[in-house]
Amino acid sequence: MKKFTDILKEVNKTYQTIKEVDEKINELQNTYLNIMDLKERHEQRKNVENDIVILEEKKKDLQITIKILNSNAKIALYGETLPIVLEVLAKYKNKPYGPKTEEKIKDEIKEKTNCSFYISTRYSSQEYHIIPLEFSNNNYNIECGTKCIDGKQKKLLEENKIQVLEFNDLTLYYTSKEYVDNIPKRIKELKRLYKKAYEKQQELAEICSKYNNLAVGNIKNIYKDKNIYPNMEI
Repeated sequence: MKKFTDILKEVNKTYQTIKEVDEKINELQNTYLNIMDLKERHEQRKNVENDIVILEEKKKDLQITIKILNSNAKIALYGETLPIVLEVLAKYKNKPYGPKTEEKIKDEIKEKTNCSFYISTRYSSQEYHIIPLEFSNNNYNIECGTKCIDGKQKKLLEENKIQVLEFNDLTLYYTSKEYVDNIPKRIKELKRLYKKAYEKQQELAEICSKYNNLAVGNIKNIYKDKNIYPNMEI
């Protein structure tokens, strides 16, 4: 797994590559947009059309790359900061998580990680929040809590007292937990499965249309974008 800062460099580099691709697309488009004669414009557009399609596909791959890199970055940040968070919290074992203690913990974690930190309790859920302070967006904000094993979870706070936990007790919430090593391979597989899903959707649309043409007398129609149950609904 790469370091958080190294992944951020890749993100910025990928954004720069997208900018360069956009410039190339604009250059190709300008080769025909500025031609006044409609026939000549059409011919020139045909000449560069394939190159534009290739560049637009490259841009899409780069945009997917950024999404995967951002996911990887969050996982890397989690791995780098959580041990420090747990180390700080261990100093406050069984202490009430009141305003003063919360501020002390927050300040110490900020000094060591440049991240804000707090513990939240919502309904029956308790979560650690780790927020890197150098970003205006929330791409890398971390929400994590204890794993649910056999229907049981360890608590972060027990009667509002800080509990000491191990790294393996915890897991990321609301995001992917898989670090993707081979991004080009992942993109290729995503595109293959997307194409397959589209083809299956078209097949299903055709089957639904045939069924609905036969469904006279107020028999319920079926649709490609709605659940179709094992037992026929009438």
